[in-house]
Amino acid sequence: MAKDIENNWAIMYENGMYVMKTKLFVVFLIIFIVTNVSAEQQYEKFGRGKVVFSQQTITIVVEVARTEMQRTIGLMFREYLAVHSGMLFIFEQETIQRVWMRYTLIPLDVVFISAQGKIVSMIKNLQPCKVEPCEIYQSTVAATYMLEVNAGMLDRKNIEIGQKLLFYL
Repeated sequence: MAKDIENNWAIMYENGMYVMKTKLFVVFLIIFIVTNVSAEQQYEKFGRGKVVFSQQTITIVVEVARTEMQRTIGLMFREYLAVHSGMLFIFEQETIQRVWMRYTLIPLDVVFISAQGKIVSMIKNLQPCKVEPCEIYQSTVAATYMLEVNAGMLDRKNIEIGQKLLFYL
């Protein structure tokens, strides 16, 4: 009888451990899912839109970075940017805007745009940062928007300061 009780206790203990392990697995699975959902929410998907250079009849298909996290990530780690594609950064305030090329793998042209949609400053042919600390570049005039496109586009398409752009966001 004592042997039967001992065997039953061992079976209950094993089943209890199995249940405990299963519960722990479920808890860890839930934590993993919640953590990934939270991280995904922090790294919200970029919006989509178009920026039109009406003088040149050029349309740039853009990803739109509206949040601080999106603006921080920008085009980092991208190995390729399609022709007539870019990223439009939208800032809350019209002020001197800054950009760096940390973890950016492709050369870029940067256009700074006023709240009225006029090009106010440009930086051409920014190269990826290879040595820390990375240089910080800035607009020469206050801007509300910043557009990054493939290096060389501004010269090839004769884009100039003062041009007005159209946004379709």
